[in-house]
Amino acid sequence: MGMTNRVSALCSVAILVASASAVAASFPEKPVHLVVPFPPGGTTDVVARRISKRVGEILGQPVVIENKGGAGGTIATLMVAKSPPDGYTLLMATNSHTANPAIYKSLPFDTVKDFRSVVMIGDTPGLVVIHPSVPANTLQEFVALAKVSNPPLVYGTAGAGTFPHLATELFLDRAEIQMTHLPYKGAGPAMVDLLGGVYQFKVDALPTAGQFIKSGKLKVLAATSLERMPQMPDLPTVAEQGYPGFETAFWMAVLAPAGTPDDAVNTIEKAFVKALQDPEIKQQLFVDGFRVIAKPGSTADELIARELKQWPPIVKKAGILAN
Repeated sequence: MGMTNRVSALCSVAILVASASAVAASFPEKPVHLVVPFPPGGTTDVVARRISKRVGEILGQPVVIENKGGAGGTIATLMVAKSPPDGYTLLMATNSHTANPAIYKSLPFDTVKDFRSVVMIGDTPGLVVIHPSVPANTLQEFVALAKVSNPPLVYGTAGAGTFPHLATELFLDRAEIQMTHLPYKGAGPAMVDLLGGVYQFKVDALPTAGQFIKSGKLKVLAATSLERMPQMPDLPTVAEQGYPGFETAFWMAVLAPAGTPDDAVNTIEKAFVKALQDPEIKQQLFVDGFRVIAKPGSTADELIARELKQWPPIVKKAGILAN
């Protein structure tokens, strides 16, 4: 190769490297959309809104929350799976993401292959809450009531396969009681009807149930964490009240469509981790009962793989089937 050709080749390489660096440095050039698979008002929505503004400030572009509820989160999940893999459309995934393959006979996307984990946000234990009209003040009293109730007591959830549904079925199995399931299209609508006394029992979370517990509009009987929550040290756990080892938590992670470039994923991950380390946000989430994890997508991958094996036998035993 002559000197002229070598110089030309080196210049071409330099241009390509500079162009790639410019693309990486320019992301994001427009608002990033974070799709929440449930209606406004639920725990996922509350936490997403808690951190989205700070993430947007770090990225230099707004993070827009899009609520796409319905079908146990599968509508939002499909939307993200089919979005361009450019980093501008993200999914706030929860336990439903790993339970839905066991609940639905078929899904229009692959839970693993169609997504790339970006960052593990954190988790929060469930709170066992009941309407104040229910004549029970402890978990044991509620179980005793449920065993003799005719017709059966009713529990509400944000929908089939959501964390409240799975957590409740785990508890019903351990407590050896039966209740009637009343599914809603999101935690917000489910909470409205619980407050109205339409049904009696729900597994919720501190971000959405806390204000109603404080005001006396709901009674709280237990936490689903293995150890007591530091935010509610006087509240006994389910495990303490006759069900040793009982533990389940509601987790959240950010996923992107498969094929999203490394530069975009890394930029988004760093922005979320930095936002979650912000003292003000950490304090807000602590008050909400949320445990910040703020680790790379590989942590979410491990959790997703574990739960994809965990939920099928539970779903089968409970007879949970969406279609």
